[in-house]
Amino acid sequence: MLRFIDALVKADCRDVRVAMNVSPRELEAGDIDEMVLNGLAAKDLPATMFEIEITEESPVDPDRVDEKLGRLSHAGISIALDDFGTGFSTLASLKDSRIRKVKIDQGFIRGLAKSREDRLLVKTVIDLGRTLGIEVMAERVETEADRQTLHKLGCKTAQGFLFSKAVPLSQALGLAVKERQEL
Repeated sequence: MLRFIDALVKADCRDVRVAMNVSPRELEAGDIDEMVLNGLAAKDLPATMFEIEITEESPVDPDRVDEKLGRLSHAGISIALDDFGTGFSTLASLKDSRIRKVKIDQGFIRGLAKSREDRLLVKTVIDLGRTLGIEVMAERVETEADRQTLHKLGCKTAQGFLFSKAVPLSQALGLAVKERQEL
């Protein structure tokens, strides 16, 4: 991750954020916060280019997780709720001012264009995000019909195979540079 951020900085792509999935249990058990913060400092990399995606599961020691998230957020690292709408995710989690992004779970996105209920739920999450100043991203967008539906609902950010399959780090850097040049 840090190598990729370093390569993005060198390619003058400082507006790209690199995300890493971490479960609350991993955050609780390890020293991920120290490793990330020390790694960024050692290479003099901007914390704003890093994002921690917290998967929705209940931590054993929420105070310990909260402390670590506080350190990361205070340093400028973006905190995102991954797979929102499943697991232990709650509306109460949106009140946490450190949450900067919500990623709508693929279960609500797949077949969105054909499901009135999913469209209503996704629109509600998008509107909540907008009201609270939280970015909303759709996960696993795989069809043009679902992309167009998301756009009509007001979702400005999406990821999935419709845009690109998973690629090696070196190819990802090339895609980021190319996209920046096209802007």
